[in-house]
Amino acid sequence: MRFEGMGLFPFLVNDSGFIGSVMRFPQLTIGQQFEYQGKRYTKTGPMTATEESTGASTMIRRSAEVIVVVDVQVEPSTKQVKKSYNRRELLELCQEYKTKLHSQLRQMATDEGGLQLDPVLNVIDTTLDIS
Repeated sequence: MRFEGMGLFPFLVNDSGFIGSVMRFPQLTIGQQFEYQGKRYTKTGPMTATEESTGASTMIRRSAEVIVVVDVQVEPSTKQVKKSYNRRELLELCQEYKTKLHSQLRQMATDEGGLQLDPVLNVIDTTLDIS
């Protein structure tokens, strides 16, 4: 059930029970929470937002009408991806990826029996030489 109030200050009350003002996406500030097409988002850029439930980044049309979430405290999603990394963190992530890749390839070689694994691992090692 939706109730809309138009006039000088447009607002909307929807099924989730919160009242919010209706505005265009570009009018939001980065970090502001809003609802769009029945899902709750946080604005992360000029045309991007992160869905609160999944942490997935989404493009939002500039012409999109969104409902600003008013006076609602939401815990940050643990699924949100970190946006920037320092050199040490990036090297650790690459090393972790390399280790997982080795492990999965070894498992594939064991499962399939006879897979020529050494040339593949050699290519990975030379390509991902991060020392």
